[in-house]
Amino acid sequence: MKKIFAIAAVAAAMLFAGKANAQVSVHAGYQNVTSVSSQPVIGETSVATDGAYLGFSYNMEAGAGLGVAPGLYLSYVENMIDLRVPILLNWGINMGEIGFGLFAGPDIVYGLSGDTYNESLILRETNRFGLDVTVGVQLKYQKISLDLGYTKGLLNRWKDAPDNCTYVFNKLFVGLGYNF
Repeated sequence: MKKIFAIAAVAAAMLFAGKANAQVSVHAGYQNVTSVSSQPVIGETSVATDGAYLGFSYNMEAGAGLGVAPGLYLSYVENMIDLRVPILLNWGINMGEIGFGLFAGPDIVYGLSGDTYNESLILRETNRFGLDVTVGVQLKYQKISLDLGYTKGLLNRWKDAPDNCTYVFNKLFVGLGYNF
């Protein structure tokens, strides 16, 4: 209980410390998710599926165009629903009403529902937890932003995978955001 209280106190302090230069954004968009499977006998196979995401981020500016933006997103692809928590380091420049930025960082994933199937329609149970890395660019006009990025899966998501077998999800995404 003491650890939970300490973590909550540190998080609250970070939010209040960054409040003067903080910005909340709501995002929604399209994602193309490629599930990549690698097995010794079959080799590497991949299947692409379309989906969508919705969520928000809280950008805390550190100065010189740098910031940290933790977020909370709900991601839907075919029969899978994931809760994503990206913690993105970002850098941007503003030229009046127009801005440009870059972002990168880890993306913690928790599967809320769904398993996935391989090409042979054999059920492959996935691990609920995942870790990805995200990189991308952002264009802004006034309070509207356009995000384009790529997320690479780092952890094997195949539960109880045989030796030398891996299963990861990679995502290409494009979305719109509104900055409050």
